[in-house]
Amino acid sequence: MAQSKQNRESFTPLSLLRFARLPLPAGERERRRFAAQSPSLGTMNPEPDRTPPLRVIPIGGLGEIGMNLMVYECGDTAVVVDCGMMFPDAATMGVDVVIPDMSYLFENQHRIAALFLTHGHEDHIGAVPFFLEKVNVPVYGLPLTLGFVRHKLEEFGLASEADLRPLRPRETVTAGSFRVEALHVTHSIVDAVALAIQTPAGVVIHTGDFKLDQTPVDQRPTDIRRLAHYGELGVLLLASDSTNAVVPGYSGSERDVGDALEPLFANAEGRILVTTFASHIHRIQQIVDQAVRFKKRVYFVGRSMVNNVEIAERLGYLRIPQFVRGTSSRPMDDQREKTVILITGTQGEPTSALSRIAMHDHRSIQIEQGDMVIVSARTIPGNERAISHVVDHLLRQGADVIYQEESEVHVSGHACQEELKTMMNLTRPRFFIPIHGTVRHMVHHAKLAAAVGIKKENTFVMTNGEIVEIDGEKGRVLAEKVPYGKVFIDHQSGEVAEVVVRDRKHLAEDGFVIAVIAIDMSSRKLLRDPEIITRGLVHVDASAEILWEVRDLLVATCTDGPPDAIRDAEILQEKVRSVLKRYFRKKFNRRPMILPVVWEM
Repeated sequence: MAQSKQNRESFTPLSLLRFARLPLPAGERERRRFAAQSPSLGTMNPEPDRTPPLRVIPIGGLGEIGMNLMVYECGDTAVVVDCGMMFPDAATMGVDVVIPDMSYLFENQHRIAALFLTHGHEDHIGAVPFFLEKVNVPVYGLPLTLGFVRHKLEEFGLASEADLRPLRPRETVTAGSFRVEALHVTHSIVDAVALAIQTPAGVVIHTGDFKLDQTPVDQRPTDIRRLAHYGELGVLLLASDSTNAVVPGYSGSERDVGDALEPLFANAEGRILVTTFASHIHRIQQIVDQAVRFKKRVYFVGRSMVNNVEIAERLGYLRIPQFVRGTSSRPMDDQREKTVILITGTQGEPTSALSRIAMHDHRSIQIEQGDMVIVSARTIPGNERAISHVVDHLLRQGADVIYQEESEVHVSGHACQEELKTMMNLTRPRFFIPIHGTVRHMVHHAKLAAAVGIKKENTFVMTNGEIVEIDGEKGRVLAEKVPYGKVFIDHQSGEVAEVVVRDRKHLAEDGFVIAVIAIDMSSRKLLRDPEIITRGLVHVDASAEILWEVRDLLVATCTDGPPDAIRDAEILQEKVRSVLKRYFRKKFNRRPMILPVVWEM
């Protein structure tokens, strides 16, 4: 009783004030906890109003599919998340890969504490060698991700200089004033993680590519408990994958693919050719498992497929019994009904193994009547025509082609709408930025955020180069931008200037015209009729009348006026170019590349 009385007396009005405090803003509890764990940071920013704002700067990956690269800055420290590339489309002729313009990173490399990689897909790691050529910082990622990166760096001769530091899920590392924890997520590749980035301004959850597969092949689902933990502490910003923001419901489980493959393997009478992404280790494992079950041998064809399988096996992510591996280098020599061939070429790439097989151009594999081709991958937007072309050629050769539209031989590795909303409800962020997708995807994702209660003014649908600054309770898009854009890479000649790519496209679409004019240096008169050379212009090559019309036009251009009018060769070239531009635009509604050549003799 005496003790109880003493306790009651200790509850003075002053002590009750501790329990009457207003809830802390989102991220403030985590900021204070982080400051307490980091003495230097706590000393540097002892008061909330002195905390530097968080700056979020996308260099690539927003408004497009690929080239993912995000920068988070707070005070004098920055960390980079992912450094990806994009494969060229039909408009980028003669280009092997496209990477983001990283000039902002190169100019501010003294502030960059580390590069963090969420997973090993090319659109997240493909530009790492170009980054590390100029910026020497630690690179963090899970073992398979770094295995793929190391292989790329070896090709560039940079592996010995790179500081690659492996992470494990739930491991936290310090990079400058940031502390970053890797959180396991399910995706269409092994070792994918989201990142919990603890900054002086608050916690950022950067999801990377993810889905919420409840029955993953490796029995390691997305770390929902840890995401919810951060949601309880207070998340300042969620930056979340938008790839499937337009797709309702939930994505399928990777186990569904194994279930779909089983009857196909059981009923196949000829060879089975399966094309899938070479980095999809779980998919490859399921194909190998089916081969084991039905006593078939597996061959791996295509450089990226062979390399990735070797890396995954060495790291223990892929288990291929010796008896199931094909023993010869020629799959056609094995029994048809006992042969499974895993090949590259999911997107109809002209030089891929599948495309060469479809065109009768592969040195060791040919399609025979009754063979089955399984396309176990999604079609990346823009590649529909190339894939359709390959499928048509395979069907003409008598193959039975199975693809996603008619069988569950592929499921997406990206979260659909209900999973995206679950991620928001788990983390409960104050601010939200949709990432990884076209504008359409990001706008739909922003609508989902509004549906779960995130304020519209706290959601930022950004474009590359923009800067969002979050300062306490407020966030805004700054007027300033950082340099951004695309850098075109030809593996034979290095970087290709954008103007060169533009000229190639111009030539492909409208052709070119060369006008050769010979001028007498003394009299400043034409020595002979101009010579016209054209390529790629409709009807022009076949029409002598039009060519003579162009020659007459050039003769008039060069002879009208006094001889001094053609004294300057450069001025004459511009005059010829202008006249021919007007002529071809009016006559054919075309804009060919015009190259005037003036010979002074």
